[in-house]
Amino acid sequence: MYYYAYGSNLSTRYVRDCCPSAVFVMKANLPNFQVQFRHYSENRQGGISSIIEAPGELVEGVIYEVPEQEIIDLDILESVPEGLYRRDTFLVLGEDGGWHRADLYRVCAPAGPYAPSKGSVEEMIEGAREHGLTSEYTERLVALRRSLD
Repeated sequence: MYYYAYGSNLSTRYVRDCCPSAVFVMKANLPNFQVQFRHYSENRQGGISSIIEAPGELVEGVIYEVPEQEIIDLDILESVPEGLYRRDTFLVLGEDGGWHRADLYRVCAPAGPYAPSKGSVEEMIEGAREHGLTSEYTERLVALRRSLD
């Protein structure tokens, strides 16, 4: 099944901790949303990412193909059973010009926004560079990380 990653899981290294069989398919965008840090994680010492509706904005990310059992494992990592995140299916616009159904995670009860976890932003930067997301998007992440020092 297709999984759309936009946060820490942009990094293949990070996503493979839970989904060792994940295979990069393509870059993809989610129009009319933006990434915000809407849940505070004590473990990560900062906000963790979610998507929030934002007309005219664009989330850059990637599609991975992940076996269904590993998505279920990812549900556990993302605290879906506890109600922190929920997994929804969205249409994302692939770099091939086509729309693709892909599952993604978003915070169930957004609060904040909070200052992001440094580690989360670093993983996002790692994934953005790894997959060649636009320089503008990557630079926004780098500027965000610098602002956290």
